[in-house]
Amino acid sequence: MPANSRAQVSSMKVVPVILAGGIGERFWPLSRSSMPKQLLPLISSRSMIEETLSRVGPFCKKGTRPLIVTGKKIAGQIKKRISSSVTCDYIVEPVGKNTAPAVAIAAAWIGKKYGDDAVMVVLSADHAISPKKEFTDAVNYAIKLAHSLGTLIVFGVPPSRPDTGYGYIQLDKKLGKSGRLESYIVKRFVEKPNLKKAKQYIATKKYLWNSGMFVWKVFVILEEFKLNMPAIHKGVIRASKQGLNQKAIDAFYRSCEKESIDFGIMERSQRVAAVKGVFKWDDLGSWESLSRVLSQNKKQTAVSGKRIYEKECQKTIIANSSDLVVAAIGLNDTVVVTVDDAVLVISRDKLPQLKQYLAEMKDNSQFPHKLF
Repeated sequence: MPANSRAQVSSMKVVPVILAGGIGERFWPLSRSSMPKQLLPLISSRSMIEETLSRVGPFCKKGTRPLIVTGKKIAGQIKKRISSSVTCDYIVEPVGKNTAPAVAIAAAWIGKKYGDDAVMVVLSADHAISPKKEFTDAVNYAIKLAHSLGTLIVFGVPPSRPDTGYGYIQLDKKLGKSGRLESYIVKRFVEKPNLKKAKQYIATKKYLWNSGMFVWKVFVILEEFKLNMPAIHKGVIRASKQGLNQKAIDAFYRSCEKESIDFGIMERSQRVAAVKGVFKWDDLGSWESLSRVLSQNKKQTAVSGKRIYEKECQKTIIANSSDLVVAAIGLNDTVVVTVDDAVLVISRDKLPQLKQYLAEMKDNSQFPHKLF
């Protein structure tokens, strides 16, 4: 990169955008409306959103600070939980409309505060990522690409297993390299495949997991919204002219469509590149994911919490955040979660249907509403 380009990159304003909406019902009974997943200490003593904020600190320079997009029902809890030493800005969604509206309103907000040339680093509040240095290096490389190429950058992660719960990215021509990091033109995005397809993708070595983390300039992503989702673009421009106050944001969400950034923009755009990450990454979407980030014994059983007696369990996840003693003996492929007012015991193959079971429980008057 020429010297003048490096100087321009170093002078750019970079704004981390943390998407922290939703409750995370798949971590019930630990997660619920009074304690959303983002505030749970799932992988360390810190909450997931605090872990995320610790990773984005290196990018907040020249007066920028993280922008958290979260829901009305949990915004107060998140603001209260985050340390006073971390100063953040907030966009409060009156209702969840998936990630496309969240990214669009964040882009308009950042453009108004920092300028259309500012760079957005869009992350989720519930990802497990390590080591920190490798992640920081990958983001800095992506920022340079977004500046020099004017593209939408997605982080792809080399798959370690044929996972059917993740989307995939098919790589095209190689763009460049920086140390161990590589970048590619994206040929296409693939939705969650079946097991046979996932195995085929891994065998070709031309597919990466779609991490759902992105880097781009404000004006570039707004151009993509104008081209591919014109109604949302008109809505954010209207909200921006109204000052992007809460009233304007509420009006935008009342009228905008519900769509993901992947389907609404990334799968349709003609200028998408991928940075191949060399960091470990996991989307903590359910109790199943904890088996991959927690240490396991020889029988592939993972234990989290105190006062747990485990004996002869295989491929089982046991988590205890209560004062109770939990004894799990001879279980196979089971998840046991204990909190002060509820216990979940579920076969691991039934975890994908947990939200369905919760819906049935909510309709049953014998279960207190506070449980959910």
